[in-house]
Amino acid sequence: MRDGINDPSLDPTHDRLAGSDRTVSDRELTDRDLTGRTEERLTLNEEQLAIGKRQQEAGEVEVQKRVETQHVSEQVPLTRDEVTVERRPLSGTEAMHAAPDAFREESISVPLSREEVVAEKRAVGAEEIVLHKHQVQESQTVEADLRRERAEVREVGDVHRTDGLHADGTDRDTLDRGTLDRDNPLRGGRDLDGDGVR
Repeated sequence: MRDGINDPSLDPTHDRLAGSDRTVSDRELTDRDLTGRTEERLTLNEEQLAIGKRQQEAGEVEVQKRVETQHVSEQVPLTRDEVTVERRPLSGTEAMHAAPDAFREESISVPLSREEVVAEKRAVGAEEIVLHKHQVQESQTVEADLRRERAEVREVGDVHRTDGLHADGTDRDTLDRGTLDRDNPLRGGRDLDGDGVR
């Protein structure tokens, strides 16, 4: 840290006396150049962490439909007709008298039927796949090393002063003015994205 009291660049007589061979006493400087000046100022700067957010592509979820073939087997019950040939001996009057159309060639037939399997393939809807996108919130820690300038006041000689600095050189009003908080270096920064979070 540069000493503002002994820094020659802050001396108003530095540029004027640079390169001059003559010497001027401290008494002459006080009387001639510092007459009427009652304050000197030194600006202290600090870094604050400005945090914003931006959208970034993270990836994608793709559902691809493909065709596969599956061999199936199923038992189907079938019904068919069968014929039972039964011989019955005649009795009574039928056995004693022949029929009038006897001794002619004659045939009888019984139609038979059966069930057969008719298999065909048809396309039907089975299910649907629905993708829903929703947002979840997570937290991420942001860390940074922030610099700040501090003023150190040194007293040389018989000096009596009253000021607003602590013994360690920190301004008593630093936290009240909303500047950087030592315990929370993120507090006090500017709200860049307008969401109320600094």
